[in-house]
Amino acid sequence: MKLKTVVSLVSLAVVGSLLAGCNSDDKQTEVEVQTSSGRWLTGDIHVHTAISQDARSPLTDVLDKAFNAFDLDYVSISNHMRDNSQDNDDNDVGGLLYHKALTQYELPAVAALRAEQYSDKLIFSSFEWDMPTHEHYGIGIVWDDANQAQGVAAVKEFEYRFSNKNDVSEFDAADVSRWEAAGVTRQNQTHEDGLAALAWLEQNYPSSSFGMLNHPRRYGSSYTIEDIRDLNNAAPNVFFLIEGMVGNQFNGHRGDYAGSSFDGVYGGVDPAVAQVGGWWDALLGEGRKIWNVANSDHHFKTRDSFASGYYPGEYAKTFTWVDDVTDAAMPISAQTLLDAMHTGNMWGTYGDLIDALDFKAASSNNSAATMGQTLAAKAGDEVTITIRFKSPDTNNREAVVNNEIYDAMNPGVNHVDLIVGDVGSKALPGSSEYSSETNPSAHVVRSFTADDWTVDSEGYASMSYTFTAAKHQYFRLRGTNLAYNVTGLTANGEPQRSAIVDGEDPQYFELLNERNYGDLWFYSNPLYVEVQP
Repeated sequence: MKLKTVVSLVSLAVVGSLLAGCNSDDKQTEVEVQTSSGRWLTGDIHVHTAISQDARSPLTDVLDKAFNAFDLDYVSISNHMRDNSQDNDDNDVGGLLYHKALTQYELPAVAALRAEQYSDKLIFSSFEWDMPTHEHYGIGIVWDDANQAQGVAAVKEFEYRFSNKNDVSEFDAADVSRWEAAGVTRQNQTHEDGLAALAWLEQNYPSSSFGMLNHPRRYGSSYTIEDIRDLNNAAPNVFFLIEGMVGNQFNGHRGDYAGSSFDGVYGGVDPAVAQVGGWWDALLGEGRKIWNVANSDHHFKTRDSFASGYYPGEYAKTFTWVDDVTDAAMPISAQTLLDAMHTGNMWGTYGDLIDALDFKAASSNNSAATMGQTLAAKAGDEVTITIRFKSPDTNNREAVVNNEIYDAMNPGVNHVDLIVGDVGSKALPGSSEYSSETNPSAHVVRSFTADDWTVDSEGYASMSYTFTAAKHQYFRLRGTNLAYNVTGLTANGEPQRSAIVDGEDPQYFELLNERNYGDLWFYSNPLYVEVQP
């Protein structure tokens, strides 16, 4: 693993007349130096192993690919919280409750593998929960080795309270007796029960748990925007992640979105995030801190004639900045990662389109901010947004699927869009705004191509955009290898619905790879500019 120690906030000296995208005069903006040591970690927090009944990859294979083939720093094993779990190697053991498979198989095997091979990696357990009346929802309750018993107890209680398993006889009788004596009720049928589950996490594990909206719009009936607002209101510290860059990309219906009301994903990205002015922008426009991540949702890659998802790190990656961690040989804790994810200083990419991103705003009053942060400015301040990215020479596209030669030419970035939206107050339940699915103010304020950026000696492409602060806004990025108008893929720069690949085609696997690696995107999380009196 290469040591990736950089500076998170650096001094910016931007001369408006020399850099593309500026609308300022020739004044130079000097920004106070603010430094913080740390590094970017790559990982995936939605990964299944054979313990999930609909998955097939053994735990050893999943971790080998994630860490040895694709050099991830962290993985969260997130098997289904159901009553049909198998063992780590795809053996039928009669079906187990999730917490029993976790304690009997997953945790012991992970501990052994960490000790034997992965001492410098973070591997932790989370789970995918069938939220009542809704869809799959990612839940993590994190712990360290010293308090694993308490963490497992929390998972067991969550499964008893909120999973859809109604036969209590499969739970340990002593546990059930204790829960009943404490007045615990089972809540696993309604939307309100889903809210109760997140509220329970918010009350008991506000800083040591996370909630993630998995593949948000895979089915048209999964959620309404009111449901999403309800969930975030119930647990704002817990529900702060949205899986906009969904897994299951190695599927005829990209992302496994055959049942979507949108009939698919757009550039491989869920419509909630891909649509400018859509659901994510509507939530960000209320000041809700909900961050986008990229995951594999790996179950298996290929099995006979079937295809599902790439291995963790093979196609989708989330980059998370972790402060004050510089030693690549020392693993971080799950809590440290969770704290870092809370900051929002993260971004995701498909197909290694880029492997470095620096996205900051700085004002003439010597303040600066990066992803997840808020730049405090006064009306009339000149604000400069700077963007730097780098693309690796190669990506992991196999010339022939499953030959495990991951070495193809990276197509590089064609253009980068800077998206802006206004930020107002949080919508109130029952108001018309609470059911609004759009943020009409969101739009692409500047689009950059190679004509607009400069490339330095280290291979970083740099560009900037300067404006006069007038109101509270957020800015976010997306970039792609595609030109603005590519038939079936982009229209005026907007991603189009990903094509369906016929599973009966003799070249099925190769066509999947061709579709996916020909349509690559990266997305940043937003930064904010708030005008103060």
